[in-house]
Amino acid sequence: MKQLLPVLLLVTSFMLCAQKIDYSFPEGYENEISKKDYKHLVNQSVEAISENYKITSIQKGVVQLEEGQDYTVVNLHNLIVQCSKLEKNKWAEFIQSHFSSMYESMEKQKQLDPNNFESLVDYISIRIYQEAYITQNGGTDNLVVKRDLEGTLSLLMLDLPSTFTPIQKEMFDLWNKTVDEVFEIGQRNVNKQEFIKATESIDINGQKIAIHFIENEDYGASLALDLATNAPEFVGEWGSVVAIPNKGIVNICKVSRDKPLDFMLFIQSFKPVVEQFHNQHPQPVSTDFYWYYNGAFTKINLVENNGQWNVISPMGLTELMTEQE
Repeated sequence: MKQLLPVLLLVTSFMLCAQKIDYSFPEGYENEISKKDYKHLVNQSVEAISENYKITSIQKGVVQLEEGQDYTVVNLHNLIVQCSKLEKNKWAEFIQSHFSSMYESMEKQKQLDPNNFESLVDYISIRIYQEAYITQNGGTDNLVVKRDLEGTLSLLMLDLPSTFTPIQKEMFDLWNKTVDEVFEIGQRNVNKQEFIKATESIDINGQKIAIHFIENEDYGASLALDLATNAPEFVGEWGSVVAIPNKGIVNICKVSRDKPLDFMLFIQSFKPVVEQFHNQHPQPVSTDFYWYYNGAFTKINLVENNGQWNVISPMGLTELMTEQE
């Protein structure tokens, strides 16, 4: 064993040198782990990924793979956050398991018949991502997307046993289905998931307002896309104001005739909470607030003034309120 150790170290060093590795932190993750630990994470990831794929380079948390393989890029951002919560002696096993699951899911996907749409129906799902994140990781050319929330993209996904994987455009084109048809199927599958609903009464400047929550670590954000079906009791006569800080939780305030201005207090008081839920989660969605009405989302514009947030009501909501005066 002592004789083998120098050989193993030499092989590992050669493997790392053969690839262009930049150990600088991805932006926004500098405080998660130390530079030394980040380098260790990158090296462990290279070893795990290289068991099944050929790497060309790594830069700021993005692993670039040789063309013609299952993936174009592999992102280390979520892995950084997840490892930061673990004891370091557990990293190697976790990293190995993480990339093994990716490979196994891709092998599972290869076993599915892309021409047989009916065999895939139960796997179709939807996930919401920041538009900037998708742009930084290959863009949308080979993905099937919708823009439900400004600043985000809703992706058609396959929900496989150990991971989610985006539905590639070339697979989608084999089905002769419209984007709306397949997204509707994906939403129906999402709506079948179990999730937590809760309501809390919060005192803001002496006024009680009801704040509602939807929680499901994998599907929370996607469940909110069909709020009228999944939580009709959280939708007022004039809709709801919704915040989706990350993929697992949704914050909601009803907009109703008897309490038409509660949503403003909700936004002003929950803005820092939403930002915290967004910034501390490995899969953030948005720090914005949206008006949900008749199945559509409209971004609510905010203006900061001396540390306070002024809320600009969407035109459609203002018109509804004006009609009732």
